[in-house]
Amino acid sequence: MPMYARAPLGAAIATAAALAGALLASTAATPQTRAPAASAPVRAPASKACIASLEADIGAGTSALMTLSPSGPTVTFKDGPGHPIPSLGTLDRKRPELPASAGIHAEILKPYGTAPQLRTKVEGGPGAPYQVQDFPKLPKGCKVTGIK
Repeated sequence: MPMYARAPLGAAIATAAALAGALLASTAATPQTRAPAASAPVRAPASKACIASLEADIGAGTSALMTLSPSGPTVTFKDGPGHPIPSLGTLDRKRPELPASAGIHAEILKPYGTAPQLRTKVEGGPGAPYQVQDFPKLPKGCKVTGIK
């Protein structure tokens, strides 16, 4: 029968604690490279260099993924876990506003402009204020086409 060496439980716990401490220290020393979802545009890979996206919380566990490309703005909606909400569909230049039957108000303001905005109201009733969120800016050298 093979024999295995046993390490005392205290030594094993001390080793694990030392490794965890070293790991935490190394991550605390390096700056975070990930920005909060609603604070900075997410740049696409080089093949899609003229696309900028920004995900913003619009209330009631719903977020809006706002994307600006040379062909204009688009918005897709996601639930709390980040799954698309098919019943709300996508907003773009052809369909800049959700129908009243959607249950929430969402509209792209200035869909043919250079600085579109998303106006939403998800909760609070008729007297509640609307939220307005700017779309991210395109990278330098990129332009929105079809401006009116």
